[in-house]
Amino acid sequence: MARQSVIGAVAIVVAAACSSALVGGSSVRAESSIAERDVTSGGLDTPVTPPRHAHGARSLWRHPVSVMDAETRWAGLAIDGPTVSIAETGAVADNRTVNTAAIQRAVTQCTNQFPGGCTVVVPAGAYKTGSISLASNLRFHLAAGAGLYGSSDPNDYRVSYQWFGGHPAYNYNALLFGHNLTNVLVTGSNGNDPSSAGNASIVDGVGWPWWCQARCTPLHQPWCDAFNPTNATLPKDQLPKPQGQGRPRLINIFNSTHVTLAGFTAQNSPQWTVHMQNSQDVLIANMTVLSPRAVGNTDGVDPESSEDVLVTDTHIDVGDDGVSIKSYNISGADGGTVMIPCRRIAMRRLVIRSRNWCIGSGTFGGVSEVLFEDSVVGDSDVPVPWAFKFKSHQWFPGPIENITVRRIRVGPVGPTPWMYPKGEFKAFELGLTYSGKAPSNPSGIPLVRNITFEDIHITSADSPGSITGLKGSCFEHLTLRNVTFGSTGSAKWGCSDIQASTFVTDGVVPAVGECQGACSPSR
Repeated sequence: MARQSVIGAVAIVVAAACSSALVGGSSVRAESSIAERDVTSGGLDTPVTPPRHAHGARSLWRHPVSVMDAETRWAGLAIDGPTVSIAETGAVADNRTVNTAAIQRAVTQCTNQFPGGCTVVVPAGAYKTGSISLASNLRFHLAAGAGLYGSSDPNDYRVSYQWFGGHPAYNYNALLFGHNLTNVLVTGSNGNDPSSAGNASIVDGVGWPWWCQARCTPLHQPWCDAFNPTNATLPKDQLPKPQGQGRPRLINIFNSTHVTLAGFTAQNSPQWTVHMQNSQDVLIANMTVLSPRAVGNTDGVDPESSEDVLVTDTHIDVGDDGVSIKSYNISGADGGTVMIPCRRIAMRRLVIRSRNWCIGSGTFGGVSEVLFEDSVVGDSDVPVPWAFKFKSHQWFPGPIENITVRRIRVGPVGPTPWMYPKGEFKAFELGLTYSGKAPSNPSGIPLVRNITFEDIHITSADSPGSITGLKGSCFEHLTLRNVTFGSTGSAKWGCSDIQASTFVTDGVVPAVGECQGACSPSR
C-alpha cells in the first residue's frame, strides 16, 4: 500500500476504535528542542527552553480525531534523486575502522549539495561507527548486506543536552540521532531478496559492554566476565552535569515531523532501541527489533509524547517492554509545566515475542487515542511474563483514555528462565501505582477511562490478571469483551476500584467476578 494511503488511515482507524468524546482543557507542544552540543570541542551553549504553561494535575485537552489530508501532511516525504555513498566519503567496511567522521561527511555533503532531498547509501559491508546525526530531507538507506555496528568507546559518541523522562540531562547521542528535523527516512533492504544469504540491513548497537556496565541483566550472565573484566560502571563521569543515563540508545528522533523507519533490523541497543520523542507523523514499518531476552532496559519501540504514529508489520523480540507508549512534562524554574501528550497511535500486525505491550511508566503528559490490533504477543512454546501492562503513577500524572486493544493472540504467560524464573505472572497487569507503591510526596492521581480489550485469546497463564485503580481515581468505562484463556492456574482475576456502573465484561473466561473498592462518580 502506498505510504500516503497507509498513514492517512491512522486517524480514521483510531477514531473508529476510540469513539468516546474527549474532555476540555488545553495543552502545548514544544516547538523547539535542545540543540546538539559537541562537548568534546567545548561547544556548550545555553539550552533552549520549550514554551511552558502551568497546569493542574488533571488538566485535559480537546483534540477530536479528524481524517488527515495525506497528500498535504506527507508532501515531500518520498525523497528521490541524488545519492551519496559513504564509501565515497572514506568509510571502510572492515568493522574495525571507526567510520563516524566519514559517514557524517556523507550526510553533510548530501544535504549541502542537494538541500531539496538526497539519499545517503550504506553499501554492503560492516561499518563500525559512533553516533551519526541525521538531517532534514534525507533518506539514510542501508543496502542489502549493509550493517552499522556501534563502537563500545564512549568517546566515539557525541554528547548533547537532551530530554529524558521529562528532565534535561547530558547524555551520549544515539547511534542514529536526529532533532528538529522534517522529512527524514531511515530505510533498509530487508525482504528485497530473501533468497540471498546475508541480505539483511542492520543497525547494531553492540550493547554487551554497556549492558554489563549498567548491571541490567537480572540474572548473572557469564559473558559479562569477558565484556567487562574490570567490573567497570557506566562512564557517567565523562558527562557534564546534570548527567544522563551514561549510555546511548540505538535510534532517537526528537521534535521532528514526517519520520519513517522501515525495512531494516535494529538490534542490540545499549538502552532503548527505537525512541521517538515529541515527534509527529511517524511511520515504523517492516522492522525487526531484537536484543537478548536476558537483558533489561532494552525496550523495543517507544513512542513518547508523539502524535500520529503508525507502527505496522514489525517483529519485536527484546529483553524489556516490546512496546512502551510514554509521555512527559517539561518543568520550568518558575514552577510551570508543559504537558506533552502522546496521542493518535495505531499499531497493527505486530509480533511481540518475549515481553509485553504497555502504556507507561511515564504518563506525565497523558496518553490517548491508541489502537493496538491484529497482533501476536508471546511465543507458542516459550512463556512471556506479562502480555498487557498499564504502568502509571502519582507524580504529575496525565490522563490515560480512549485506548482500544483488539484481536490479539497471546501465547503462554508464566516464568521465564532467562530473567524471571520464579513467581506468579499475569496476562493483564493494569495498575496506577508503578512499582506497587505511591511516591512519598504524590502530586496527583491519574485519570483512566474509555479502555477496551476485546477479542483476545491467551493460551495459558498463571493468573488471568489484575486491574487496580485508586480510591480517588477508579477505572472508568472499562470493557473486557471476548477475552478468553485456554487454561489458568488456581489464581483468579484481581480487581479493585473500578467504576461498577461503567464496567462491562462480556464473554470473559474465566469470569472476572466481584471487584473490591468503592468508586466516586465520573468526573
